[in-house]
Amino acid sequence: MNMSRKAEFKQLMINRRNLYHLFSRFFQKEIDEAFFEGLKNIVFPSDRKENELTEFRDALLRLNEYFEYDAGETLDDLAADYAKTFLGAGSAQGAAAFPYESVYTSPKHVMMQDAWNQVCEIYEYKGIERNEESEGLLEDHIAVELDFMAFLCDETSQYTETLAGLEEQREFLNKHLLNWAPEFCLDIKYHADTEFYRMVGQLTTGFLQLDSFILDKMIVERKARTIVSKSFRLSRQGMNDILKELQKEYHIYGPKHVPDRGMWETNGLIRYEEVSTVEEIVTDRQSDFSPKEVIYPVSQTIFKFDENNCVETVTKDPKGIIIFMRPCDINGLKRLDNMFLANGGLSDIYYKRMRDKVKIFMMECEKSWDNCYCVSMGTNKTENYSVACRLNEDEIYLEVKDAEFIDYFEDEMESGYKPLFIEENQRKVCVPDIKDAKMLRKIFELDFWKDYNEDCISCGGCNTVCPTCSCFDTVDYLNQENSRKGERRRLWSSCMLPDFSKTAGGNIARKTPDQMMRFKTMHKVYDYNARFGGNEHMCVGCGRCIQRCMQDISFADTINKLSAEVDKLKVKKTEGNKNGK
Repeated sequence: MNMSRKAEFKQLMINRRNLYHLFSRFFQKEIDEAFFEGLKNIVFPSDRKENELTEFRDALLRLNEYFEYDAGETLDDLAADYAKTFLGAGSAQGAAAFPYESVYTSPKHVMMQDAWNQVCEIYEYKGIERNEESEGLLEDHIAVELDFMAFLCDETSQYTETLAGLEEQREFLNKHLLNWAPEFCLDIKYHADTEFYRMVGQLTTGFLQLDSFILDKMIVERKARTIVSKSFRLSRQGMNDILKELQKEYHIYGPKHVPDRGMWETNGLIRYEEVSTVEEIVTDRQSDFSPKEVIYPVSQTIFKFDENNCVETVTKDPKGIIIFMRPCDINGLKRLDNMFLANGGLSDIYYKRMRDKVKIFMMECEKSWDNCYCVSMGTNKTENYSVACRLNEDEIYLEVKDAEFIDYFEDEMESGYKPLFIEENQRKVCVPDIKDAKMLRKIFELDFWKDYNEDCISCGGCNTVCPTCSCFDTVDYLNQENSRKGERRRLWSSCMLPDFSKTAGGNIARKTPDQMMRFKTMHKVYDYNARFGGNEHMCVGCGRCIQRCMQDISFADTINKLSAEVDKLKVKKTEGNKNGK
């Protein structure tokens, strides 16, 4: 397995990180003897083709000449020029190159404006802790922003999802450095008395322009490699060897047998857990739970608090996530993406930071399970995967569409494999066609909802196993020994529980099973589609809720009953129009 490309990329990220730290040091404080002597030994690549597109080449020549021919500038001269150029010491008010983004981007040209607020929010989101060198500098100081770029380079070198990391770097570089640093560096040229700092200004502009070019090039190359299509055939042992390699960079999840966790089952449950071999992945049974619990945990700590402060939970695990999942669940994940990431213009950061790590290995369905109705819901097929696989007893067939994984399989035998999809289910569902919003009131008043007052016990089991149910409660847990300490968690909840619709005043909006079933059903087959449009509905037809229900309530039957009732309402409306009513 040729992994040199990954090693080269990681080394490039490390080199860029070191350069950003170097440029940050120019502006943090005065130059000391150790740093000055170290500069003499730094060798910048001057023969790169990219250098011709920026000021970097001329700046490098200038740097080499500076140390080759003594300019006669002492450390005291440089310290005095640092104070004059960047702090305005000894100059008229405002006559300096003040190294703050806000000064160059705000209408009043003063510090602590919008740019400062923006970078503060970015650092907080990333869980950045200021180092000793940057203490005393505001967050939009050029040295701090350059150090943050170094942080992003280092982060991208450790994480498996490199494209997202590169795009994040480019966004920060464009929005918070290249938008003001070139003008700032021109001011250095105007205000500096020493050749050293005039050279630093030109060198900084050239480096940022060069790095922008390199970032654009890497992003284009990765996007071009993102979609490929090569198929392979390998043994189960060969697949296990590859899984072992993948585990170095990914947590790998799949449907796995979990003993002694069942309710009334005697043979445990199939849940999404970490797997290390193909043999652990259950293929002959549908999983009892969906894969959503991998990236949207049952219980998730949002932040911890005490009497003095509040600290948001930050995920620092550098590994990515691979999930072996079936087409209906992949489509279910798309529904969750819409609800958490594209709902009202804001993204749920707790969901997003996990979702961004995910790579999908689609498992081919051998057959349609008894309770499936994915074909009726249009979720039996998908193209949204990095790798598709057919896990036979003797051989494994794969189609690789994501260039991130090509290197892992390049030594395996190529094949013509293309995934197959379920074309027909035993269960059939007719989704109600509700175009007239005026019909909703009549739908709410249908008598058939009351049947669920006798059948449903409001246990919420259907919501728990559903791949698209996303509701949660937020609960504060206090420390038993110190009530001023604690943490806030969000926990899965269920719209089929009476307390779900309970408000602060004690009122319960939906008290009975018929009201709760109506709410859930309409959400699954009407509300979601009305919100996001297209041909998708929230229900993906996996049938887990049917399997889980202790009262043998079939949600497929519920949808069909509703559809039949809607058709009756349409007939009544048509007849009423004919009769002039």
